[in-house]
Amino acid sequence: MKTFFSFLFFLSFTVFQSQLKKVEVVDFYNWTANDGVHYQFIMAGEEPTGLNVEQPAVIRVRYSMDGGVSYKIVEYDATLRFMTDKNNSENLVAYLNGGETARFIEKATGYVPDNFILYYTKTGSFLKGFQADHTAMAESEVEYAKVFITPSATGDQIRNLIRLYYKSTDPLYRDLMVYAAQFD
Repeated sequence: MKTFFSFLFFLSFTVFQSQLKKVEVVDFYNWTANDGVHYQFIMAGEEPTGLNVEQPAVIRVRYSMDGGVSYKIVEYDATLRFMTDKNNSENLVAYLNGGETARFIEKATGYVPDNFILYYTKTGSFLKGFQADHTAMAESEVEYAKVFITPSATGDQIRNLIRLYYKSTDPLYRDLMVYAAQFD
């Protein structure tokens, strides 16, 4: 019986992995909140299958409350949906909506998942982005933080960034490294 409960406990923290069939999209971004805290995140997901189709994604956020002395890491499930930009049909808008709760990976004790609106050209070049967590989204006037892309053009750069968020023992680590290998 103890083994059964241990297995259920393990599944409760790894169910998100089953949502991603294959890691086909990995991007790195960052933003600074109004309180001055700098956040970095990795988004892993599947290749989009079309416009206005929700796809599963996993987000890991890394941040420091002490100026970079120590870092906290959280993770949450999200959905990713691409739409044509209503203001410019030559661009795409990605809506990345965070799940309801975050899982605490390293030193974190409380975190409200984030939502992102990211703008790209149709060729995939990042233009601009915005962030607001669930708490901010519930307010009558939402204050968005500007999101910036973290450059990662080579396989080595991608692997170095992945290692900021994932340890080799994490279930998604191998898939992320396989993804990075295609940029060698």
